[in-house]
Parts: sequence; structure tokens; C-alpha cells
Amino acid sequence: MTLVSRIRSLLPLTAATFLFAARIALAQLSGNIATTPVPRTASWWIARHQQKLSEVQHSNPSLVFVGDSITQNYESLYPDLWNQFFSPHQALNLGFSGDETQHLLWRIQNGELQGLNPANVVLLIGTNNTARGQTAPQVTAGIIACVEDLHRLLPTAKILILNILPTAITQEKSTKDKLINRNINHHYAHSPYAQTLDLTHLFETNGATDPTLFYDPEAPLHPNVEGQRRMAEAVLQTLYPRQ
Repeated sequence: MTLVSRIRSLLPLTAATFLFAARIALAQLSGNIATTPVPRTASWWIARHQQKLSEVQHSNPSLVFVGDSITQNYESLYPDLWNQFFSPHQALNLGFSGDETQHLLWRIQNGELQGLNPANVVLLIGTNNTARGQTAPQVTAGIIACVEDLHRLLPTAKILILNILPTAITQEKSTKDKLINRNINHHYAHSPYAQTLDLTHLFETNGATDPTLFYDPEAPLHPNVEGQRRMAEAVLQTLYPRQ
């Protein structure tokens, strides 16, 4: 795909966002780390990947979650919430702690979705990218790459893209995350297969990140049980509004 066609794919855009869209297209073409699929080498990560490959072969989920630690925590830290909100919908958890977009891309392209035909996919990814210094255009391109790969492999699924959750680590990270969210929202505003969900209001009090909703309150990043409950309720209501 040429640079022009990549920029064109991000249209329609306002004049204020055109330059940002051009930077995203450049990031996609210039060896962007966030769009280059790569596995991690940690033994637990490799073992979990193998476990999930086996799990996929013996499951037929209607709902699939893909993401990082915030997604994995439903399985590892808060199984009661997972069982309450998502197990009744035949859900599969493909969250891996610490993952960035490039790691998720590798997993998507290496069997974790093989043979699946879910009705819905929930995606939450990107916060680790910005925490590790990647730029807003790089990470935006990475998230778009994840969504498009998911759609390519699961063409009948509806994809719910959760905005990067608010944090209070550094102002630079928060600024990047807000910019990424705004542009992902714009990019998929009229998509027939993907929609976005902003959960910011669930994690803020008086316009600031509420540390009492995170289990690492000194540098809020990971929601605690109450934060995860709020998120689960919002996701469930969006996916199944009549239930």
C-alpha cells in the first residue's frame, strides 16, 4: 500500500487532524515498532501462548477478549468477575500481561484465533506502548493494525475497541493516550465492523484519575476489583444492551 493510499484510508479528516494522519501513515511505512509483529521471550509468555493455542483448539467462544494485563487480570486476579460477567457468553481470555501492539499482532498471526468464529471481540491494547516511550502516531498505527488483523481473521465478528484507560504515571503518557484515543475514535467512527468505547468517566473523579480504583495507586495503571467491575459492566451493557 502506498503512502497516499494509507493516508486516504484515514479520511474523512478535518484539517486539524490531517497532519496527524500523515504521521500515522509514515509510521506504518517506516519500520514502526508498534506495527512490526514480534514475540516476547519470557518463559511464562511462551508457555501461556502454547496454553492458549491448545485452549483455542477445544473451544468455540462467542466472545473473545484480546489485550494486555488489564484483560489477563480478569482471568488471573478476578476470576469471580470473569465468571459473573463474561463466562455466560462463552468468553475466551487472550490477555497477556505487559503486551504491546506488536506482541498482540504476533499472537494474532500465530494461531491464537485459528478456527474461531466469535460474534464479538473486545480489544484493549496500547498503554504499554506509550509507557515505554512510543509516540502517539506509532501507537495509533499499531492499534489500527491490530483491529485490521482481527477483522481479516474474524470477518463476521464485531470488534469493540476500548480506549486506553486513564492513568497518572506521567503527563506525557496521559497526553499521548488521549491523542491516540481521539484518533482511533475518529478512524472507526463509521466502521461497519468496529466501534470504540470510552471508559474514562468510570476511572475519574472531578476530572482526575481516581487512584482508589487501581491496585497500584502510587502510579495508577491497573484497575483493582472495583475498577474492573465498572469496566465489565460497561462492556457487557455495550455488547448486550437488552440483557
